[in-house]
Amino acid sequence: MTFQVFSIEWLNANHIGLLYLIELPFWAKLFISVTLYDVTAYWVHRGTHKIPLLWRFHRVHHSDTAMDSSTVFRFHPFELILVFGIGNIVTAALFGTDVLSMALYYFFLYLFFFFEHANLKYPKWLNSTLGLIFVMPDHHRVHHQQEAFYTDSNYADIFIIWDRIFGTFKMMPMEQMKYGLVEFEEENKQTFLYLIKSPFLNIKRIASNKNKFAKTEKKPTPKTVYRT
Repeated sequence: MTFQVFSIEWLNANHIGLLYLIELPFWAKLFISVTLYDVTAYWVHRGTHKIPLLWRFHRVHHSDTAMDSSTVFRFHPFELILVFGIGNIVTAALFGTDVLSMALYYFFLYLFFFFEHANLKYPKWLNSTLGLIFVMPDHHRVHHQQEAFYTDSNYADIFIIWDRIFGTFKMMPMEQMKYGLVEFEEENKQTFLYLIKSPFLNIKRIASNKNKFAKTEKKPTPKTVYRT
């Protein structure tokens, strides 16, 4: 975190980033900066699923077979420091976001993290109201579904609109939910020591059969009957 703060403050001191090219009111810049941190986190998160080296570390978070608020803390330390930490510095370098907006982003981020991972029942109307813009628990539960077809979706942390815009949004019935990863189901693979060393082990990812989940069936077009 200290390295992040130092790096971002250096970038700000040298007026590096797109936001330094335009004049904006303080609150507008703060809101835009928080949004930019979130969209960058979306792409970083998506990268951790698609780039094999990064997935080795990120799969620690997805290995939990019973998702609840404690899953928020189930990250490999190297991922937090090297992957998401560098992502924040890249955001500041590209857009000129500052430390204050990063702090505000993390404040809201962890509120959402506990909300999304909690093993609680929420009213379904949230999905069709606030869930049009913000990440709801049911959205993130799909992301933790065991099948890779669903695991590789719903990457957003605060604004679900990124998944809707970039085509990675998916939903499924909650009663069919099964958390974790098949390759981490065994009890001995749920221990702290195993999870810490797991990025350095050659564990083959068990992928889903996309055809199993793709909606290939189309409703037949009703035939028009002409009477004479």
